[in-house]
Amino acid sequence: MSALPVFTRLLQISGAVIVALSFAWWWMTYRDVIGYNYLSLPDASLCLVSNSDICQLARSLCRSTHPLAIVTYWSASLWIGVAALCASFATGPARDA
Repeated sequence: MSALPVFTRLLQISGAVIVALSFAWWWMTYRDVIGYNYLSLPDASLCLVSNSDICQLARSLCRSTHPLAIVTYWSASLWIGVAALCASFATGPARDA
């Protein structure tokens, strides 16, 4: 038994977990921003994949009111998860049609 399928499966699981946690982290950070209409959902969703000045401004407006004291979201976390998922697909076994 090769170690490659185990490694591929580990990449899939870790990538999926990281992506799911990134979405949860983003939602916990930006739900008040969206709720107070500082940013619309489409505008706040751009903060999921990048960190712009408007994202930082909106977060700073909600900083004192966030019940969990979450003051930042790191968009690179999503990209790390996506990279792990892509790597799992690239290292997975080739399938014959």
